[in-house]
Amino acid sequence: MATKRKKTSSRKKGRSASRFGFEILALCFLLVVAGYLGNWGDDKPKPQCPAVTAKAEKPKASKQDARDQNVKAQTAKKASAKKAEDQPLSSDEYRLSYASDGDSFELVDVKDRKLRVRLYGVDAPEGRQSYGSKSRSHLMKLMQGQKLLVRTMYKDDYQRAVAIVYISRNGRADELSINQRQVQAGMAWVYDFYCTSSVCNTWKLEEAMAQKQKLGLWSDSNPVPPWQWRRSNPR
Repeated sequence: MATKRKKTSSRKKGRSASRFGFEILALCFLLVVAGYLGNWGDDKPKPQCPAVTAKAEKPKASKQDARDQNVKAQTAKKASAKKAEDQPLSSDEYRLSYASDGDSFELVDVKDRKLRVRLYGVDAPEGRQSYGSKSRSHLMKLMQGQKLLVRTMYKDDYQRAVAIVYISRNGRADELSINQRQVQAGMAWVYDFYCTSSVCNTWKLEEAMAQKQKLGLWSDSNPVPPWQWRRSNPR
């Protein structure tokens, strides 16, 4: 009789374990169904997997890409400058409206149409730099009350005409441009990075002479080029 009881007890234990496993499977199934029904008709966007989000991010441009873009932009500007150099001056004559510094100003024509100009190939001291106000004053003395002719080399990112500007002598351009006169007087640097026209060679000689004679900004013992000053003093 004892043997029979042991066998019966073992069978009961096996049945109990099987029933317990079945109950767990049934519970898991019910939980899955409940979750599915709970999300039925839910319009909320499902969270994305972090790995997918990372793949969707726009890759950052490398330093080499930035250099390549800069070279392309510079090449395009050089081509534009060389092409414009062969073009005649504008037939319209302008007069000075105001000057913001020694290389940037606004002109108006006889119909009061405005033209914002940045002198091509030169860079004058900024207003807060040493000789900034003197460079601006010198520019105004050269241009104020004069009829002016403009040769646009290209448009910059601010849509200004980057140009060589001349005083008009009976409708013809003066021998020396305003750009060159600013360099001659020591009121501006030749901007090597952007000055690619053939006239820049002459302007470089004028700059060397002004430096030797310590004219204008060259009278300082250590004048700081505006492009370096701007990097150290961002707006």
